[in-house]
Amino acid sequence: MTAYKISDAGIVRRVPKSEDAPRGIVPTDSIPVDIPCFIAFGGELTERPQHANAYASALNKLMIENNITGVELYSVMYQFGSRNSKMERAELFRAAGRRISTPEHPITRAAYEKQLQEINKNEPVPNYISKLFDIILRPRFSDAAGDRLPTDEVLKRVRKIKFYTHCHGAATVYQMANMMHDEMRRMGYLPRDIANIQKNLLVIQHSPLGPLTNLRFTTLSFASAEDTMMQNHGNKFAQWIYDNSADIVPSFFEGPNGNIFVAGHLKAASFQEHDFRGLLKSDEDLWPLTDDGKIIFAAERNAIVNGARHSVLGGPLPSVAELVNGDGVDFEILKRNGDFIFNLMLNDLRRQNPKRGHQK
Repeated sequence: MTAYKISDAGIVRRVPKSEDAPRGIVPTDSIPVDIPCFIAFGGELTERPQHANAYASALNKLMIENNITGVELYSVMYQFGSRNSKMERAELFRAAGRRISTPEHPITRAAYEKQLQEINKNEPVPNYISKLFDIILRPRFSDAAGDRLPTDEVLKRVRKIKFYTHCHGAATVYQMANMMHDEMRRMGYLPRDIANIQKNLLVIQHSPLGPLTNLRFTTLSFASAEDTMMQNHGNKFAQWIYDNSADIVPSFFEGPNGNIFVAGHLKAASFQEHDFRGLLKSDEDLWPLTDDGKIIFAAERNAIVNGARHSVLGGPLPSVAELVNGDGVDFEILKRNGDFIFNLMLNDLRRQNPKRGHQK
């Protein structure tokens, strides 16, 4: 029988290219708590330094394009070992109340359940999540001796960091946020202080494959209605948006599902809808965007740039409108579009199933 392989994770930091760092990255096992930084959590295929560098490099170019200095850039990579990332996400969605189906064939379903039991037995908490949490978040609220820090100091440290996620990165941050909440409660922080501290950590997500309900961090999500990967969300909102993608203009939706920016079709080539490339203005020659895609990516780019500037300046987080406005983006128009489309969706779903309502 093959031994169970525990999952693991690593982090790279963006540095100037040199003989010792030909790709412009170096491995690290610590992140200073007093220096502004942006940390990228990539998709499930981010297994090696060169994969992590794709995200670190994009953030670095974005900082250069916008004359931002003083912000350190990091990117994580995963080693899932015997864990199954798709199964992990399915269980997160199921716990969040989504209708995620298991394999229908009895033999396949039995194998699925057996693998899930083995994973839960060997890693009740994913080791790679714990490792990233201990490096990135624990030092924000705990000193070297393991004692809790004053709330004001925690707030300052949390405002120094920003997260950018793509694909599975959203599931990673979702689990880290829950771990932070539980650990801070165990240490005796007041619930209202925990909530306030966590809402001061900004997360910007592209095509997130993680639950968008009960988010503890302030989260802005950017997605394509035609991204078939987003069907993993397993709710009627995602399905309706996909089914009606041809009519989805650039829109903003807020509420229990978080802050979501979406348009029907972002890329000139439909098979690229899940890809994060297009974020940079310099990307457009290789990754042409639709007119709607230009608006969504501009809003995402603005959020990253303004988030980075906030890391340097500190203070309360800017509003969603303040984060995304500019460069051809008018938040009020996006919000009006979202309100209109959401009402259409509600009317459609009520007509389809008047007795049972709809699943948010």
